[in-house]
Amino acid sequence: MMRYKILITALLLIAFTGCEKDFDKINRNPNAATEAATSALLTQAIRDFAFADFDVWYAGRQSSLASQHFAQRNYTSEDRYAFRTGVTDGFFRNNFIYMNNLQTIIRLNTDPETKDSYASLYGDNNMQIAIAEIVKAWVFQLLTDYFGDIPYSQALDIETYPQPVYDTQKAVYDGLIAKLNEAQTKLENSTTDGFATGDVFFGGDLSKWIKLANSLRLRLALRASNADPTYLTEAQDAIADGVMESNDDNAMFRFSASGTPNEAPWYNGFYVNGRNDFSFTAGFMELIKGNNNQAFVNPFLGLRDPRYPIFTSFTTDKLGVPYGMTEVLTQKWWSTNSANRVSLYHRNPLILQANFPTTFLDYPTVCFMISEVEGWDATWFEEGINASLEHWAILANAGDLDEGGAYVTEVMNRFNAATDEQKKEMVITQKYIHLLMQPHEAWAEYRRTGYPKSLVKPGDVTAIIDGAEVVFTPSTGAESGADVVARFKYPTSEFTLNKANVEAAAARMGEDSHKQRVWWDGGGLQ
Repeated sequence: MMRYKILITALLLIAFTGCEKDFDKINRNPNAATEAATSALLTQAIRDFAFADFDVWYAGRQSSLASQHFAQRNYTSEDRYAFRTGVTDGFFRNNFIYMNNLQTIIRLNTDPETKDSYASLYGDNNMQIAIAEIVKAWVFQLLTDYFGDIPYSQALDIETYPQPVYDTQKAVYDGLIAKLNEAQTKLENSTTDGFATGDVFFGGDLSKWIKLANSLRLRLALRASNADPTYLTEAQDAIADGVMESNDDNAMFRFSASGTPNEAPWYNGFYVNGRNDFSFTAGFMELIKGNNNQAFVNPFLGLRDPRYPIFTSFTTDKLGVPYGMTEVLTQKWWSTNSANRVSLYHRNPLILQANFPTTFLDYPTVCFMISEVEGWDATWFEEGINASLEHWAILANAGDLDEGGAYVTEVMNRFNAATDEQKKEMVITQKYIHLLMQPHEAWAEYRRTGYPKSLVKPGDVTAIIDGAEVVFTPSTGAESGADVVARFKYPTSEFTLNKANVEAAAARMGEDSHKQRVWWDGGGLQ
């Protein structure tokens, strides 16, 4: 596998020489970057997550497949649950490594020997700590949603805890909610403005960081409510405390249109490293074209999604790749449908452009969450669709995607006549469409709700080739339940470096397999 390259300026390279070593450990000495600028540490941490967690390896060969926005043209054994252990290991390990920059910010602002100088240089100590904790909360949620129980309370402190215990998923969620509440209070009481430089999300605007903290609380609480409905109170509190209010509040890392070394991860994968491996799935393409197929009934049947030309760069109907076929059948399908299929590489759509931003959390997602918390509220559902159309239009530098409002009007007519379960399907399906290129969240939403119905499960007919049904069958030897992948397995390196604790975590959850559900997904086996 082509290794992920950390690309930084010479100045940052000097500052972070001690921060990017020891890739076999998930914790390292927190005293290794004592003279680093905390503004630069923040920039580097966010940039690392924005690139690595959303590239064609850590996202492309994991959650982008599990969410079935994408299928592969080659190596389709991964689509069929035979995942590469090296990719999973790197994803787990490197996220902890990158968090050390955030932990260094916290340490430098709490250590009596350094805190005063860092407050003088970069702003209120508690402000810096709060921002680092907010970004850490995003990463820890990502990790626990991927793997289940993870190191949390003893993580990022190798001197004290060289082999950290694994906390339960509930404990991690509770800890993150508490940290985000604390962060909100710290920011509201900050004696200075935010970072003058280095804040690549919000340019030092603390009000937007507060909204991000509360929006993350909302996401955590809503997801946890799937296991325990009492978390809905926390979700309501987060909304009341102030969440994102427009697309101006979106937390995004913006890459450069000039290309290397600051290009977007999928541009890097496709056009720098030549990984022309992915295309949209048939399920996703039929969903946004407004069609049914053999696998599902489309709640938006007959409605061409206004985002279709933005996503695909086509205005005419094209075909997506049937998900879960063997390499032989996929290549046969690809050749047979050469005139009608989507070839992303040759079209260079918005999502493959060098300056396409990575989105960590955004206003349309918040709207859909509020609609759910408020009992599938129509006003917030409509606002979510409109905000999504606006968001994608802004990214594409396009005009009104639904001029005249015909699409949204018809969606809302159907919504207002629907049952509660149908409303749930419509809200989550619209959220899933919006979450293209946020695959971790799209996959989590499917696991939490079972929507959209366009995803193909083992045993489903995924295509008809030469008049014969092709059934989605997992790769030989791959672990498979009755549904999509429920989680990713723990890294093999953990069974060497932290054997007792990772084995205890696996036993506590049930087993270390792709079919073991995470806590908020029911906790049992598929």
